[in-house]
Formats: sequence, structure tokens, C-alpha cells
Amino acid sequence: MKKLSYILFSFISLVLATASCSGPEEENPVIQTPTKLVLNTPATANQYVDLGYDKEAGTVNFTCSQADYGFAASANYYMQVSLDATFANFVELGDAYTSCNLNVKASQIAEAICKLRGITSEETYTDEPARKVYFRVRSQILKYEETSILSNVVAMEKIKGYFALRLPGYIYLVGAPEGWTGPSEDNKAHYEPWKLFEDENAVGSKVYYGEFDIPADKFQFRFYTALTGWDKDSYGIQENDSPKDFSMKNGIYDGAIVKGKGSYNLPGWTGGKVKITVNMSNDSKMTVKFEKVG
Repeated sequence: MKKLSYILFSFISLVLATASCSGPEEENPVIQTPTKLVLNTPATANQYVDLGYDKEAGTVNFTCSQADYGFAASANYYMQVSLDATFANFVELGDAYTSCNLNVKASQIAEAICKLRGITSEETYTDEPARKVYFRVRSQILKYEETSILSNVVAMEKIKGYFALRLPGYIYLVGAPEGWTGPSEDNKAHYEPWKLFEDENAVGSKVYYGEFDIPADKFQFRFYTALTGWDKDSYGIQENDSPKDFSMKNGIYDGAIVKGKGSYNLPGWTGGKVKITVNMSNDSKMTVKFEKVG
């Protein structure tokens, strides 16, 4: 009985303590529409900053105030980059920061500069001297767009960029459909229509997609990750340099792909379009999928 009374007394004390320590405002804080967010001018604003000095781990530090939401809100901060002070065109970088101390990846800034310059490939990239680049921060609480607010604009005077676009990777289909042309750099133009690409939203995934019109009795090919000749970068149905038959079930084939020169061969192919997915994300378990279209 004494033990039960002690437990009951402890529970009542906890409830009273909780009630005395919290009021309506603490329980239901009201989010004010923010009116001020200050991005501080970096200490390196007038210094020469080479974004390519450390392409893997380089960062540029920025600090800002907390937006005035009316209470100490846990907000996310997003960096925006532009080549003009009006921000008529800008890129918002992908990372979200949870504190007012932002170590922004140099590679992301360099990528943004490339996009703002209209660079679409390494062939269209031209080197340029260090230039003025403009920055601002956007603050937002979770996904509540009404809490979004932009900071003032600050400039960094001497930013040296580099080609930093993360473009989808690709592999090549090599075989009977394209005429068994040698997979060399000399034939790069020939193989442009025979590429399988990563999804634009999954760069670096090593999952490649393509759709090709395969003529009748020409379903025999393998894949190459680079145009370095017949022997070095080939992948197929087996390691040995000889074709191997396979069959589709309901217009679909799921199978393995390995390092080697064994070509996939589908006897009796009557012609038509095929969707191909090559998954090379796991070196020890690579797969290929063929799907007849229509």
C-alpha cells in the first residue's frame, strides 16, 4: 500500500510540474511571416578562390542570421548562386543546411557556374579567368513554402571555376545491329546512336537505359564501357569470346552480365524495338534486361 501511494504521488507531481512549466505559447508556437534574413559577407569575398583546388572535399564558408520566425525555429538553409546581382537567372544548390554556418561544396558552386554559363558538355566548356559570383540564402521550415524567405545578396569577387557538370554516364551497344564496327575512338561518331545512358536524376548510379530498333536476325551484341578496342572494356553474357543463345519469356529476358566478350544471341528474332536496362551498380552482381516493345 505504501509503495502504491508513492507511485501515485510521483505521477501527480510529474503532471503538475509539466503543467506549471508550459503555457499556450510554448505548446503552440505561432510562426510569424519572416521579414529578415541576413547573409554575411565572407571573409574571403575579395580573395582569389580556386574552386578546383580540392574537387573532392573543397568548401566555401558562409554564415547567416536566423530568420525571424518569432521563435527559435529549426529551419533549413539553401544556397543560391547567380552570375548577376539581380538573380534574374540563378541555381539553387542541392544541399540543405540545418545551421547558420554553411560550408558549401566548391564542386556544387562550380557546377552552378557551368549551368549559368550555358555549358552542356565538356566539348562546349571554355576556360575563363576568375569572375564575380553572387550568393544569397533561402530559409524555410520543413516543406511549408509560406515560411520561405530570401536573404540579401553578397558577392565574391574572384571565383575561379572549372568544368564540374555531373553528366549521365553511358555505355555502348556493340554488335550486329550497328555492323560490328571497331569500338575505337576513331569510330566515336558512329557509336553516338548506340549509347545507353544513366537517368539524369541518377548520375553515378551505373544503371544504363536505351531503346533500339534491332533488325531481324541481328539480335547479337555485347556492351562496352569505353571505346578502347575489342578486348579491354567489354561486357556480355559470358567471359568466353563466343555468342551464347538465350530466350525471352513473354517478351522479356532478365539475366546476368559479366566482364567478357560473350555476345547475347537471340535466335529467330523477327525485328523490332527493344528496351534495354544494364545494371552495373554492383560489380559482383551485374544484370541486364531486354524488353520487346509493342
